[in-house]
Amino acid sequence: MTLKLSIVTPSFNQGRFLEETILSVLNQNYSNLEYIIIDGGSTDETVEVIRRYEDRLTFWVSEKDRGQVHAINKGLEKTTGNIFGFINSDDTQPGHFWKRELVQGGFDEAWPYDFDHDLYVRLLLAGHRCEHIPQSFAGYRLHAASKTVAENRHQIAEFDRSAEVYESRLQGADRRWCRATRFLRQSYAASEAGRRAESARWLVRALATYPESVAHRPFWGCVRKLAINGS
Repeated sequence: MTLKLSIVTPSFNQGRFLEETILSVLNQNYSNLEYIIIDGGSTDETVEVIRRYEDRLTFWVSEKDRGQVHAINKGLEKTTGNIFGFINSDDTQPGHFWKRELVQGGFDEAWPYDFDHDLYVRLLLAGHRCEHIPQSFAGYRLHAASKTVAENRHQIAEFDRSAEVYESRLQGADRRWCRATRFLRQSYAASEAGRRAESARWLVRALATYPESVAHRPFWGCVRKLAINGS
């Protein structure tokens, strides 16, 4: 029997992209699909776009909500599938999939930017495993109004806060790696701001904390950033 796939799209005033998003899901022609759209009360053409495809949707609603994470959680509550994924209204095709029973408690609204990262961390700490499929599944759209572009500084700050929150629950090399990663991010930010001496200090701290960093791309990326900004 084909596994039932539940997909949720959170939406708010992204009508110009939404049709492409919807079709990227429906045109897969998956036989056992449950597709739900939760719109936050858009005032653009969003509802008009949704109505064009409502006969192929399991459920949709357009009403005020608390934002992206709340919308995903509302949709998740409506799902009944074996596998769950979400796709934002300005992207094409989902790129993350979970067994629904693992996420049925919902995403944490305390992390409005890195809520999916937070979920992964909690699942990994609970002993679950993530599997990477070496194939392109998703199209990720960057534009001036996207959270990743317009509010990138908040996303970065939240990622760093997440590392601080969960670092104490890690052990051994994992804890050292987490701490060193925070130092590398500080080094990169200092380089971008033109503070070469500070950048170098963070880089040295990262290397001292996790010498294995030299075998990984982030360390050398920070080295290149420091060298380029100092030239």
